[in-house]
Amino acid sequence: MEYLTSIPVKMTLSIAVILFLIIGWRYFPKRKIFVLFCLILAGAGFFLVTAHRQAPKPAISEEAKYTILQQQKIFTDWYTDYKKNIDHISHYWQRYHSIMQSFKQDDISIQTVYTRLQRLQEESGDLKNKLSQLEPPPGLNDENYALTAKIIQKTRDYVNREQEVIAKTKDAADPAKLKTNDQPEQVRQLDRVMILYSPVNLNIADEISQLNANFSIPDES
Repeated sequence: MEYLTSIPVKMTLSIAVILFLIIGWRYFPKRKIFVLFCLILAGAGFFLVTAHRQAPKPAISEEAKYTILQQQKIFTDWYTDYKKNIDHISHYWQRYHSIMQSFKQDDISIQTVYTRLQRLQEESGDLKNKLSQLEPPPGLNDENYALTAKIIQKTRDYVNREQEVIAKTKDAADPAKLKTNDQPEQVRQLDRVMILYSPVNLNIADEISQLNANFSIPDES
């Protein structure tokens, strides 16, 4: 009902009401009925405007503010440590691509590829084991706990997929199993494994966005 409060609309309505009153008072056969009719219209108009006025937002209590800020702190402390895991995940994935790129450029041998991937598999396996024990922090309410648990599960799924492609690429690069010594053909074989098993992006944006909304103090204006 904001259109009822604009200045041009107010002026137009005022002029229309004045003209209606003048004409009605002069030409209406029974003025008492006309007055009653005007009172009914005025009451209806008053009700229409006031009924659509937005009720003021209730003020949030200090206790509620404190609860929100506590939830925010609990999650932020946990997320600071969680991001270290993300940094490790990114680092291992960059190393994997670096190994593959070096082999494509024929800068390293297939034996070196196998050795480096074997070491990378062991290190990333330690991270996988660490994430298997990661849990949401105690103290979160049910909704925030569930969102955090979803972040953890998505991260575990991503790391599992990352581990899988590293392991399968290592097996494909095993010199004892290779059926060709042709370097370009070996590159194609490893590329096929990488394309087939590489994980999709780790996307936790929806969960983070919802948590940020939950941790925001409502606007009281």
